[in-house]
Amino acid sequence: MNQNPGPTPRRRAVHRTWPLALLLAAAPLPAQDGPPVDLSLAERGRVQRAPLFFPPTPPPLGRALPPTPPAEGRLAAPADLAAHVNEPFYPQLATRLATRNLPARLRDRVEAYRTRKAALTGELRTELGRTQTLPAAERAIALGGLAIRQREPLRALEAEAEELRRDLQVGDQTWGALRQWRLGNDERRGFSPLEIAQVMRSYAFYQNGLLPAQRRLLREIALELQAAGETAEAAAVNQPHLFFPPEPARVLPPNDLPPEVAARLATYQARKAALKKELFDAVYAHDGQAFPWLRGNTMSALARRQEAPLAELEGLAEEIRQGLAGNPEPAPLAERTPLPPVLQERVAALLRDVAAAQQSAVKRIEALLAGARDLPVQTNYRFDAEGIRFVVVPLRTERGAKPSAADTPARITALREGIAAVSEDYGRRLAGFINERDAIRTEAGALLQLGRADRLDQALQTAMRVANARETLEVYRDYRTALFAPGLSPEQRRLLFDDVILRLELPLPRGELQPVNRQSTW
Repeated sequence: MNQNPGPTPRRRAVHRTWPLALLLAAAPLPAQDGPPVDLSLAERGRVQRAPLFFPPTPPPLGRALPPTPPAEGRLAAPADLAAHVNEPFYPQLATRLATRNLPARLRDRVEAYRTRKAALTGELRTELGRTQTLPAAERAIALGGLAIRQREPLRALEAEAEELRRDLQVGDQTWGALRQWRLGNDERRGFSPLEIAQVMRSYAFYQNGLLPAQRRLLREIALELQAAGETAEAAAVNQPHLFFPPEPARVLPPNDLPPEVAARLATYQARKAALKKELFDAVYAHDGQAFPWLRGNTMSALARRQEAPLAELEGLAEEIRQGLAGNPEPAPLAERTPLPPVLQERVAALLRDVAAAQQSAVKRIEALLAGARDLPVQTNYRFDAEGIRFVVVPLRTERGAKPSAADTPARITALREGIAAVSEDYGRRLAGFINERDAIRTEAGALLQLGRADRLDQALQTAMRVANARETLEVYRDYRTALFAPGLSPEQRRLLFDDVILRLELPLPRGELQPVNRQSTW
């Protein structure tokens, strides 16, 4: 197994959800369990089980995103994953970060990939902004020109993402490497929708030989299985949205579709369902083979067979977009704030200011940590209602290891003092935020005359939800653009959608250990 060329500081940054605790004067957030856990052999049992992480599920178009604290403590996702939240190599990168097994050459490739992607995204967003006021026909032509210019760079970028997925993968650290059950096994107790969904999700990220479009379809299948119900009606209630490229984007189709668009959409869904069924059956059969490598890569054969139909499906989706081009954009549903406009703006400004202060602190701390990657030191930091909590702990030198440089202790001290200075600066700003929070509470209580503190808290929570919804309004506008704007290429739609998911700052799901045996019940 490749080893990291030097000690790498481990740290956990913050998501933008902490202002919730500040505004409502919540109790201090729970402390972390200490430095990232190195699972002992006793915890692992007789096998070494690696931590696995899967990306958050993209929300449907327009769904409100209530503030959710990030996972803390054991098996919390490495903070660096936030920059790669919708990438096909997310699980592989996550495990390498969590196990401190990311060689410098791979780290550099991941960073170069991210830089190239950011540049192409910026170019696309600039052109979208420049052409926003143009007539529809002129805008489509302008965007089509950019699509031609970006075609090859984007295809090369997506090819690099697939190569990174393969190169970051460690053979014994996949989801199914230690699993003692298979879908094709003759089990007296059948497989639950959740178990099947887990297999489909694992194939989406870990199976070689699949097309990127097939990986997206497998994620779609997994989400549908997770929303399964006892009846078709129950399943429709659980998952009412339509998956539309770039998958796994989801949307509620309008009820008043023009007849010709509705017919194309029905054809699209039928063809897609057939491809998904074929893919599902192939994965189910492949998973049940005792020695699949002896029969050749059947998944690669399916990829060759489905490549043309999947491309035709993209063309049909574009026809649907052209048919919807004349329809007015539906007005988003909006929750009403109980606060008067002046106080509501103060709530929104406070949330923005806290987020900006945290982002500034994160940037400064990450710069310090970037300069200390070669130090034998363990670092963690987090934000809570009282400020920044951090630890800087020198690592114990292994027997026989190369002695540290003479200036190592001084550099560790400087790192600790640098983070302390950032913490002190943030603490001073936090005092001002708390004063503003208290002033908002006092004025809101006097204006609303709610009497009880819990009712005031509920009103302020509503005000924050409204403020957060308004913050994501622009992001969801780009979500709709990625789905429906004429003139974009499929690669550009995926590029823009990835940027949308990045900007939504979804909480990173907690990790899980590699599965071995089935649960006793389901």
